[in-house]
Amino acid sequence: MKKVFLYFLAVFSILTVLVVLFFAGRQALAAAQVEREWQEIPASAPKLQTTAGLEIIPLYENDRASESLELGHGVSYLIRTDSATILMDLGYNPNESSQLPALQNMERLGIAWDEIDGVVISHPHPDHVGGTKAWQNKTLSFGNFTGDLSQMPVYVPISMTYSGATLIHSSEPTLIAPDIATTGVISYSEVFPVFLFTPKGYEQGLVINVAGQGLVMITGCGHPTLEKLVSRTEALYGQQVVGVIGGLHYGQASAQDIQPHIQFLETRQPKFIALSPHDTGPQALDAFQSTFPEAYRSVRVGESIQFP
Repeated sequence: MKKVFLYFLAVFSILTVLVVLFFAGRQALAAAQVEREWQEIPASAPKLQTTAGLEIIPLYENDRASESLELGHGVSYLIRTDSATILMDLGYNPNESSQLPALQNMERLGIAWDEIDGVVISHPHPDHVGGTKAWQNKTLSFGNFTGDLSQMPVYVPISMTYSGATLIHSSEPTLIAPDIATTGVISYSEVFPVFLFTPKGYEQGLVINVAGQGLVMITGCGHPTLEKLVSRTEALYGQQVVGVIGGLHYGQASAQDIQPHIQFLETRQPKFIALSPHDTGPQALDAFQSTFPEAYRSVRVGESIQFP
């Protein structure tokens, strides 16, 4: 009996080592591909007009301005400029309830669906596409929303399907509205546990040129890194990034851990910073706020953020 046990233990150990080596090798290959793809700068970017003002209303986040609003791990932002109102990401639906929390919050805030001119998905993670089922099926979830989406452009970073809307695969820098464009898709090595399913992810951010100020970049999670997103934005649109809004995926990093990122941003002398609490812990958020006290804004569901 003891020999049988040792035999199975040895087989299990070998299989475990092989599985670990497989995933480690696959991630190393993906990381090399990511770096090669990073060198392939898009040939051009669309001409971006300016907007006099910018407003962001978080519809789903990990903090809220009122207990009457839903909150959780995920992102959904309503973005208003002079020319358009855009919904960026759909947030999460942890209980797979019939009503999507982000749209429920939108209704409670008195925002009508017909105000929205388009939808942008930053990257296809469950907390950005409306839930785990949507992510598993490479689609989107609007819950039991019954409005007409057939004429609504939805800009996605990878090939996805959704029968009720017009999906546009915006891999290259894309003009969403006269004063709103994308960074184009930037690849990155996937995070745990998503990398068990696919080793490489793809994310796009939004870029808005605020008159008399400069470029503002809005991210979903910032998986490609702050440095890559800012550098790509500046290279494409020929101006300095003065504002960063959204997720940067610093997790529970300490203030010391994120100092290189803060120092990178300091060289831009930013005027506007509003970081998502859904993927960055309090220590990192406090470090950004203490470094940029005049520029920093908190991100809470239902609380309007305006620039300038």
